[in-house]
Amino acid sequence: MATVTFFGVKEIAQQLKKSVDSNVGPRTVDEKEPPSSHSSSNEDKNVAKELVTSSLGGNADIAGLPSLTFNFDEDFLQQDGYTEKLDVEDHGGQDEDMPLHWAIIDFQTPVYCPLNSLVIGSRLDTDIQANTCRLAFSGRLVQKFDTTSEMDKIKFYSKKERSGSICRLGDPYKRGDDGKIVRYEVFGSELFKKETNMTQFIGLHLETARGDVGVIQSSFGTSGKFKMFFPAGTDARNGDKLFLRFKRYANDPEKKIRQHSSLPKERVGAKIETESKKEKKNKKSNKAINGSSDCRQNMIGNITNTKGDALQDGLYTTVIVEGFFTPQDNIRGKVGTKVVVVGSTMEGSVQGSFGKAGKCKVGFKNGISKDLVGAKVELINDK
Repeated sequence: MATVTFFGVKEIAQQLKKSVDSNVGPRTVDEKEPPSSHSSSNEDKNVAKELVTSSLGGNADIAGLPSLTFNFDEDFLQQDGYTEKLDVEDHGGQDEDMPLHWAIIDFQTPVYCPLNSLVIGSRLDTDIQANTCRLAFSGRLVQKFDTTSEMDKIKFYSKKERSGSICRLGDPYKRGDDGKIVRYEVFGSELFKKETNMTQFIGLHLETARGDVGVIQSSFGTSGKFKMFFPAGTDARNGDKLFLRFKRYANDPEKKIRQHSSLPKERVGAKIETESKKEKKNKKSNKAINGSSDCRQNMIGNITNTKGDALQDGLYTTVIVEGFFTPQDNIRGKVGTKVVVVGSTMEGSVQGSFGKAGKCKVGFKNGISKDLVGAKVELINDK
């Protein structure tokens, strides 16, 4: 009896696919190098005798099994068991319903088994009364392997993925080769916890949902946010997903994050000059201050809502207006200033501030219809 661990189904499929694409198939028995003229016929007879008399069965070549060479330098995705069927993009020219596997056979007791022997496995958990085939697999012995001391030689890995999102975009650039508006600097969040030590993640690659690849440059603030750089730029938007994809190796004592992706070639762009938020705020503040201090300049605002209960005729005596003042202005000094509804003869006056965002209350003695919410009003600086 033996325990069998299956692996390498996708790696073999990819190897066969490359062979098919390059018109070079895996080496078969007919393509082996001819025996040297110096080899003795007695040696050939001894080898043949070993294969035929093996306790595991006959010659794997006679059984028509493929001859592949195992490579200990290759990475292998961990599998839960035998894979019955491959996806269309993975089968690489082999029968997708009978994919090839590598397998580690760990015998409970020593068994004489020369290389190239034919191995046939049976399902011992099958009901012996059932009318079904108990054969599970067949294969060729290609490598001697000690499971007690050599398991570390096989590089098993599992795929891992974490996801976050873009919380802020850097300055826009116009990319030189295609004229596309992109960002080279992007800020992300929701990928790491607040207490995470970001040092171990600096230099790792991230991918957007659109397929752009960037690199983590540094942390950003103290809430788990981080800054990324995209050499080729990205047209991702605020809220778009970010993916950190990596490998974890089963036999890695350091349990490091391993990535084999590469950054794209740098694609240079010209920065698009935009007005900063601070400049906009100062400009708006200066405009409001100048307007309120210059009696010759009137200010335009708009009605955002009514306030209080309606009169019997359905009109309101007080409305809320925004656009006249900034949060820094002293609205109390403007109480009583005349306000008119643009395009009409309706007049009111400033009654006081409303909240802390620069809004104010405007009273209309004769009342004003709720239908005028959204209408423009003008502050008349005639003092």
